[in-house]
Amino acid sequence: MKKWPIYAASASLALLLAACTESAEPTEGTEEASDMTLQEVFEKSIEASNDISSLKSTMNIDQTMTISGEDMTFDTTSSSDVEMTADPLAMYQVTTTSMSGEGAEEAMLPETEMESYITQDGFFMYDPASEQWMKLPKEMSDQFLQMSEQQSDPAAQIEALEPFMDDFSFEQNDSSYILTLNASGEKFSEFLIDQAGEMMPEMGMGMSVEELFETTTFEDVKYEIVISKDDYLMESLVLDMTMNMDMEGETMSIKQHLESEYTEYNTVDEITVPQEVLDSAVEMEM
Repeated sequence: MKKWPIYAASASLALLLAACTESAEPTEGTEEASDMTLQEVFEKSIEASNDISSLKSTMNIDQTMTISGEDMTFDTTSSSDVEMTADPLAMYQVTTTSMSGEGAEEAMLPETEMESYITQDGFFMYDPASEQWMKLPKEMSDQFLQMSEQQSDPAAQIEALEPFMDDFSFEQNDSSYILTLNASGEKFSEFLIDQAGEMMPEMGMGMSVEELFETTTFEDVKYEIVISKDDYLMESLVLDMTMNMDMEGETMSIKQHLESEYTEYNTVDEITVPQEVLDSAVEMEM
């Protein structure tokens, strides 16, 4: 009887190894099935992603934030078009955001569009209210670039999820591999907090990410990653997540649905700040 835990552990390990060494389950209608294993797809995808010199991405986020005790609900929708180069690291981004909410009408903003450049020349953002280009401090440039790179870089997404390879389901159709991960529960809490920290390096709330997320729980977290069979590059990422935060006796619940698509790998030209922006931008101070 004492040997049973050892046998159970060995059986569990065998199941995990088998999951990584089995080929993807064909979806209905698949005619050209591949025998590539999940581990092989991960390895090839990471290898292909490390050779990316540039890309374009579109990201759509629908978010609902509810604050208990205040009868307030905020709905935020944003859509971003991003061009990024790796060497030198630079980005051009246009983001459209709209907000609405029951019980919070006075706090709502009309639809806004933010255009920005981040290059070796600095971080430039167009302020639609003043109809003026602004040059932000270098600290903000570094933070924003880190956050945007984390959200827009498929290599970073793949590598961050590699430790949970055993937890993915693995399917395929004729053109793509489909990887799905249900990431709710204690096992994934530290990973999700780390991801939030990389995406939001400075919260601007007088507290660290660790302090802010000390009383945070994550629910209904699901990743779906689609990887091309041709070149092993990520085609899309879908993330669903509910985050509950206890703050001074109240609970703030954030439900988010994110969809990203990645296209035009290694075809984006050098990103430069237009001369008129350089000439007219007003420098901001922290």
